[in-house]
Amino acid sequence: MPIQFDASLISRIQQANDIVDVVAEHLSLAKKGKELVGLCPFHTDHRPSLYVNPAKQIFKCFACGAGGDVLKFVQMKENLSFTGAVERLAQRAGIRLEKRKAETSQTGSIDANRLAKLNEWAQKHWVDNLWNEQKGAAARSYLEQRKISVAMAKQWRLGFAPDSWDDLTQKAMALKISEQVLIDAGLSVRKEDTGCYDKFRNRLMFPIHDVTGRVTGFGGRTLADDPAKYMNSPATVLFDKSYSLYGLDKARQAISESGAAVIVEGYTDVMMAHQYGICNVVAALGTSLTTGHARILRRYGKRVILVFDSDVAGMAASERALEVCLAEKLDLRLAFVPQGKDPCDFLLAAGADAFRAVLNNAVDVMEYAWKGLSGDLTGSTALAEKTRLVEKFLATVASALVAGNVDGLSRAVLSARLGELIGISQSRIDAELTKLVRRKQKSQESPAPQPSSRPQSDMFYAAQREVIEVLLRQPDMFGKVEGQIDPAMFGDDLRAVAEPLFEMLREGREPTIALLLGRIEQPKAAQILLELDERAGQKGDFSRRLSDAMETVRLCLWRQQTQTLGGALADDDTESLRKINELLLQRKDNLRSPGISR
Repeated sequence: MPIQFDASLISRIQQANDIVDVVAEHLSLAKKGKELVGLCPFHTDHRPSLYVNPAKQIFKCFACGAGGDVLKFVQMKENLSFTGAVERLAQRAGIRLEKRKAETSQTGSIDANRLAKLNEWAQKHWVDNLWNEQKGAAARSYLEQRKISVAMAKQWRLGFAPDSWDDLTQKAMALKISEQVLIDAGLSVRKEDTGCYDKFRNRLMFPIHDVTGRVTGFGGRTLADDPAKYMNSPATVLFDKSYSLYGLDKARQAISESGAAVIVEGYTDVMMAHQYGICNVVAALGTSLTTGHARILRRYGKRVILVFDSDVAGMAASERALEVCLAEKLDLRLAFVPQGKDPCDFLLAAGADAFRAVLNNAVDVMEYAWKGLSGDLTGSTALAEKTRLVEKFLATVASALVAGNVDGLSRAVLSARLGELIGISQSRIDAELTKLVRRKQKSQESPAPQPSSRPQSDMFYAAQREVIEVLLRQPDMFGKVEGQIDPAMFGDDLRAVAEPLFEMLREGREPTIALLLGRIEQPKAAQILLELDERAGQKGDFSRRLSDAMETVRLCLWRQQTQTLGGALADDDTESLRKINELLLQRKDNLRSPGISR
């Protein structure tokens, strides 16, 4: 069972964490009237549909329906339980909570909040090692060789894991941190017989942060001859390489301002770019650009520039990144550092202006694909190979057309150029493109959502919604329904809203949306509450609506009871017949009672 927090504590945490600030840590927001709007992180959103209301301290997506308060946003965005979200925001606001036993997550024996704290502790330990006069000498020498300044190393919280089997593990044991927790956190590795040892040894440590500044994992660069030059943390409840970008916490503002994210390959490439004042630079962690990366970047800018140290590397990587960026409606461009240098070395040799020129000369990926096709067709003689190359290029163009990255004029130019190159009429190429576009559009169409099955009739469900809507707007009418209807009668999704609402009304407290959201633990229930509140505000005549709704509730309950009793008639149950007769009499009395609209 989740822990129950005092309502006053929840309210204090809500007030201490402004929803605009919290949401802005995860996505770029733009002012729109009295609200702010951004791309919803809870579905594939190509047109900003998530609205944040500073006055009400709520968010609402008008595409997927997600909504709630600051607690629900954190709960959904960081995949936390309600308790975990409370702890997360309490920590963010510096509000102390009583210590409790950590929850067990579905992905291991350590929850996200505890793992974040453990990572912070490990980071501090390694930072202390780096600046220890004797212990960190070799690591500081490497930083000096790479021309990474002391200020940058401290700002980015670099650390050092010494050449020891148990430097971190022994320190943890002394603090009563269990071996299993260290293993689950990816900081230690279990021995074959018993005990564990440090995962990172003799490595310069790069902490990896999420956009809110939490340490989610680590990257370690060997200072010896280890064949694994770089090593990352394993997947944990906090860390997934497919959704992690090094430096995003420091680069997101610059990405938002410039509209472009520059992606390089290494940790030091990112740091050197920032050291030279080019701050919209991040790195994928030893993996190609993924859909997860693209969706994160799309919240801050519409353009992605992939930087390579050679044209050969660009060929393969651009093909992998192209489909990802087109699917997420991102403008992908490719930049190549001269003379095969990596960005870090190029910046040191040529300076910031030269690197900016490299970025400004980035090639549109469609242009790059065209150049590649032209060269390949010129060098290829086999008909089958030429056909394969043309089909591949047309598939790329079709994807770009579906994504809206190629307009009608550009399509005509590409068709004409391709027809001239391979000796086929433009109309034939257009026809093939149209076919591919239709096929891709059809494959992207999502099936129509199936209506959720409810154990109760639609009429009963609608009446329950009506009761809640009226009480949200006219809480003083609660006396008219108290004792006649109970939250236990409501369907599962509405019950989660009705229970805190009825509880507050019995306490004589005004059921504000903020207070109700603080008592609702399930994001789905919060979404329903906001929907009901919005609908309630569009209606009037509350007294009649409540009377009609209650009459419908009584009728539906009467039908349920008669159906239940009727099922026993096969056994010639005279008692059931007597009860049905009583219900019929009650039904007549209810219809004659004053104040009931028929």
